[in-house]
Amino acid sequence: MSSNVETSLNISEIARDSSTSLGMTENWIVVHVNELVDNDLDLLERSASKFSIVHCPRTHEYFGHSPFQFHKLRELGFNICLGTDSLASNDDLSLLAEMRAFQKTFPDVSPEEILKMVTINGARALRQENVLGKLRPGFLADLIAIPIARPTSAFEEIIGFDQSVNWSMIGGQI
Repeated sequence: MSSNVETSLNISEIARDSSTSLGMTENWIVVHVNELVDNDLDLLERSASKFSIVHCPRTHEYFGHSPFQFHKLRELGFNICLGTDSLASNDDLSLLAEMRAFQKTFPDVSPEEILKMVTINGARALRQENVLGKLRPGFLADLIAIPIARPTSAFEEIIGFDQSVNWSMIGGQI
């Protein structure tokens, strides 16, 4: 969105009661909620639906947007996820790099919460929270393994990992 006017108009449509013709529900996934003004936040606060918002930190930075309203959107009850955008605004499509960029902008958010934004919150956005986003019996086994380089928390290790992933499992297959 290129201007606050456009953002306000789009957010006002999105924030209507879910019974409108837009059919707005918690099942919506909205990407790039950038350049919000106070009026937009007021509309979102009154929204009957608390949809998922995907934030792409490196693309947000690439375009020089004003600060992402993470704390306010989370406070309002929105499911905040992290994602990648495209190679047009990134050097790669690494969710690990997106987590590090988010942590740089929001150092007060714990590494555990940042990891949840790409696992549990992402699964919830896709309405797959009963099969994705956690390591549990009955869940799909999509995971990576990374070496532990220094004695710190596992969450800090994951967020800080900036090398190639040498081992992965998708759908239970290595």
